[in-house]
Amino acid sequence: MIIKNSAVLLRGFDVKKAEDFNDIVETCGWDDIRYVGPAPRTHIYKRVWTANEGPLSEFIYYHHEMVLISQEGCAFLSDPPPEGGQTPFVPSFKVTERMLEEFPQEVEEIDAKGLKYTFTALSNNDTSSMRGRGWEDAFGTSDRAEAERRAKALGMDMEWLPNGGVKTILGPRPLTRVFEGRKGRRMWFNTVVGMHGKELSSALMADGTEVPENL
Repeated sequence: MIIKNSAVLLRGFDVKKAEDFNDIVETCGWDDIRYVGPAPRTHIYKRVWTANEGPLSEFIYYHHEMVLISQEGCAFLSDPPPEGGQTPFVPSFKVTERMLEEFPQEVEEIDAKGLKYTFTALSNNDTSSMRGRGWEDAFGTSDRAEAERRAKALGMDMEWLPNGGVKTILGPRPLTRVFEGRKGRRMWFNTVVGMHGKELSSALMADGTEVPENL
């Protein structure tokens, strides 16, 4: 069903609070992972965190949740937003098809070179920003050596800054990706829109050249 329709909606599990959701996640038997993305988050219960503590006024662009983590993620809604809050799901291969129609040369160039993401974080969270997560929260430690070890396990390099912050470098990473069992479709597997040209982050091609502006 998921290959045919790209998504499956499951109903009737009576998930009303974080404890209920945690029980379902643990039943799946997945390894616990540390999400180190830039969004500030709050730990709720065991393996359950809030999605984003940034201001409601900021728009969240389409992005692929698995770009910065090594396995599937799960989400549920406990507190509806006061207004808006729609969360559209887009088949990733459809995005690639559209991008190849409009920017074929740019897509193939970036895919050949790969992407490099950088993000600058202070030591503590700044919830006034959608990208204000501090490195201590992201890596679950205030010890620099331990943070470096955990970053290395995720394929990240770190550069410490004089103000106590850190720049993380992740890459090379693909622009698109083909997964086994998905009919050879190229999935739009990146977070270029969320990282490129932002105050605290960047997305470059892996050789250090800029992503084409028209893309």
